Amino acid sequence: MDENNRTETLHQSLQAVLTALNQTLHGAIPCPGDSPARTAGATRGRNDNAYMYILFVMTLFAATVGSLILGYTRSRKVDKRSDPYHVYIKNRVSMI
Repeated sequence: MDENNRTETLHQSLQAVLTALNQTLHGAIPCPGDSPARTAGATRGRNDNAYMYILFVMTLFAATVGSLILGYTRSRKVDKRSDPYHVYIKNRVSMI
C-alpha cells in the first residue's frame, strides 16, 4: 500500500510540473527570467536579421564556387588549344 501511495504522489508531482510547463510554453505563465517587454512581444530580439546574414553568406559562397568552376572550365579549354597534337595538326594542314 505504501508503494502505491508514493506512485500517486510522484504522479501528482509530475502532472503539476507538466501542467506548468505546458502553460509556460503556451504563454499563459511568463518564465521567471523573461522581461515584461519580451513576454508581451513588443520588441524583437537582437538576431532579428539573422536570416539576411545567412542569405548573404550563402550568396557569397555561391559566387565563389561559381567563379572557381568557370575559371577551371575556361582553363581546360585553353589547355586543349595548346595541346601539342593540335599544334602539330594545325602546322601540318598549313603546310599542305
